[in-house]
Amino acid sequence: MGSIQTNFSVTSGIKHSSLQSSGKTINKKSLSNYSVNNKIIQFGYQIRTDTKLNLSDQNAIFHFNQLSKEDKVSLFYNDAPISELSAEKANELISGDGYFGADKTSQRIIDFVIKGAGEDIDRLRAGREGILKGFAEAEKAWGGKLPDISYETLAKSLDAIDEKIREHGGSAVDLIT
Repeated sequence: MGSIQTNFSVTSGIKHSSLQSSGKTINKKSLSNYSVNNKIIQFGYQIRTDTKLNLSDQNAIFHFNQLSKEDKVSLFYNDAPISELSAEKANELISGDGYFGADKTSQRIIDFVIKGAGEDIDRLRAGREGILKGFAEAEKAWGGKLPDISYETLAKSLDAIDEKIREHGGSAVDLIT
């Protein structure tokens, strides 16, 4: 992963050089706000990336029989190539209680957001936005509509994050994206 400045530039479209002082003194409060905002943006970017990877892995297993041999060889689960999985093991992994099932995949996403955000509502919101962006990127990467398991995973993830935001004083109206 690149530096915070690189991630900030990529996700916000603002070049680092445009944030540099032109001979004027930047007060500590402005610099502190920039630093906090930068960390929130980086956090959202990381969640987006993590969500996309989780959903892409989930979909690869879901479409196991449709993957080319090269695709199977490039994917790993438990340090073993996906190509070594049997169709039965692949189906087990996406089952209700399987590692790539909606419950466990959404829990990995939820845990990442909640642990990273703590009680910070802005970070929780950035995490929620990152989930939505990562999901959209996964749809694009897979060429459109994903299997129902992915939408179930998304709903479970967002429900838990929304609840955490409400627990910390955020409102449902604030959650509309």
